[in-house]
Amino acid sequence: MNINSRKKNFIYLIAFLLIAFLIYAYMYSLIPVMEEKLERRIINTSTVNVIEAINRVLKKNMPERDFLVTLLYNPDYRQKLKDQLSVFLSDKLKFIFIIYKDEKGRYRYLLDAGSEENVLNLLFIPLHEERQILEKVYSLKKPLFEVHKEIDTIGITYYLPIMQDKRVEAVLVADFSFEALKEIKSIISVIQNAILVSIGVILLLLVIAIYYFYRNVILKQRAYIDSLTGVYNRNYLEDIRDVIDLNKYVALMLDIDYFKQINDTYGHQVGDEILKGVARLLKKNLRDEDIIIRYGGEEFLILLKKSRNDRDNKWSLDVAEKLLDLIRNYRYRDISITASIGVNVDTHKARGLLDAIKKADITLYKAKRAGRNRIEIYEEARSKEGDISLAEIKEMIENQSVMCYYQPVVHLKTGNVLYYESLARIKHEDRLISPAIFLDIIKGTFLYFKFTKLVIEYNLNVLKENPDFVISINMSPSDFLNETIIDILVSQPEDIIKRIKLEILETEDVHNYSVLKTNINRLRDKGYEIVLDDFGAGYVDFYYLTEIDAKYIKIDGSVIKSVPAKEQYYKLTKHLVYFCKDIHKTPIAEFVENREIFEILLELGIEYGQGYFFSKPLPVDEVKTKFSIDGN
Repeated sequence: MNINSRKKNFIYLIAFLLIAFLIYAYMYSLIPVMEEKLERRIINTSTVNVIEAINRVLKKNMPERDFLVTLLYNPDYRQKLKDQLSVFLSDKLKFIFIIYKDEKGRYRYLLDAGSEENVLNLLFIPLHEERQILEKVYSLKKPLFEVHKEIDTIGITYYLPIMQDKRVEAVLVADFSFEALKEIKSIISVIQNAILVSIGVILLLLVIAIYYFYRNVILKQRAYIDSLTGVYNRNYLEDIRDVIDLNKYVALMLDIDYFKQINDTYGHQVGDEILKGVARLLKKNLRDEDIIIRYGGEEFLILLKKSRNDRDNKWSLDVAEKLLDLIRNYRYRDISITASIGVNVDTHKARGLLDAIKKADITLYKAKRAGRNRIEIYEEARSKEGDISLAEIKEMIENQSVMCYYQPVVHLKTGNVLYYESLARIKHEDRLISPAIFLDIIKGTFLYFKFTKLVIEYNLNVLKENPDFVISINMSPSDFLNETIIDILVSQPEDIIKRIKLEILETEDVHNYSVLKTNINRLRDKGYEIVLDDFGAGYVDFYYLTEIDAKYIKIDGSVIKSVPAKEQYYKLTKHLVYFCKDIHKTPIAEFVENREIFEILLELGIEYGQGYFFSKPLPVDEVKTKFSIDGN
């Protein structure tokens, strides 16, 4: 929009710039081409053959194993190798030495073929550029060289990886020096000066043109373009928010489904490639007058220019459906993805651009709550005052408005507390919001990880301030696949770990059971007790029962609260209790809402229960005054 108009104003300047640059490049390119050809010829004729010969000597003298250890601790082998390498030293090949990287990442000498001194294990301090090359040699496992240009010389340093068992044991460094190019370089210098004088005026005008183009177009565009995807960013949104004509646009919010799982499973590099692929797909299938903005981590805002003949918005919805189908058919490394789209066709009714976007955002997350992979259309009449957009949730999480209430798990006979279940809340204006409202909205996004991390940190602080407090933290399978979360939990001291139970909420599909089991068992071995949640509701499968060593199993509340009214639920609960005890797990009943349920649970032999009959969730200070922790 604004950028396009600025580009049009610079069209004549750009034309002049290109013409001037082509003239300059044609005249000036004669010299670099000549110099490059000479450099390459010298390298090929004077260094490669020598390096290959040195490499043959290294291979011929390579011990069957432990090259580095042999060179470090066998002086006879070191002297023999030094003698053979010193043969290659000449006026052209000034230095040959071998270095290696120690345990702390520092480079040290192994031998110097041209020195009589013992340099073994002396520090080798590379220059910044040289350190980068050495790191590349170690990572790429390929020889590299660097050309050093000075006034009258061209120096070449070769870095040859010494390989054994498919790993880099050390690096041979060979320094070549040449002083035979003075005459050629002087001739080139005369030609260069003549060309530079002839194009001085063009160069001056070119610099001026580049300066104004860079300042007025490039810098603005860089500020407005997302570096990863190449579409507009939030800065551009701020620039157009007060000038865009909402009567001419339809707002679409598009979010890639389960993107966090893709990142966790395949890595952030794959996630970035998918984001770039989706951005390319959007740009290819939308028009120049349509505006694409990367609104969040995996969320795109599309301001779709209305068609003049699209009075009922059918065309706009067809475009949204087309984009959804294209994303369904998009593949990256055989990874299939889907998206959810929220559409606000009534942007002209909004108070401003941000209001129009908020309504599209609300609709998007209705689509996600409805099962994802679908389109939802914003309708003013159906909007609820309590709707929360992703932007609002993001702001609350980043402002660390996360807190926890606690509900006790009570011994049914003694009334003592086994532990307190931590139940997260977010402060929003004058109310507390339950995860049931926002968790599905943020699941699969970068905000979900931030939320989980804040919940864990909140509970750790509570435990530090309350030495007698024992809690449980609810975690989804994706949390156990997140190495950062695992590292936070593993790093806690023993007195904290023994007062935390981890409840597994199986509310999502798991794609990597082996990693899940490994991480859960790692936490259990560290001292965490595991609780399987929602047993009997159809979520917890026999993989968890057989593969995860959990101490407690929670019988789902939907079963427990139906026990008094329906005989089949009574029998189901009876068998579930028997099953738990048979496999040496302790059952815990959820949703103990009244005395009738309480007495039936006592009759069925359930030891522990949780629900409003005992207490509603309360802040930590209030719940502590009502109950005491069971000493058993």
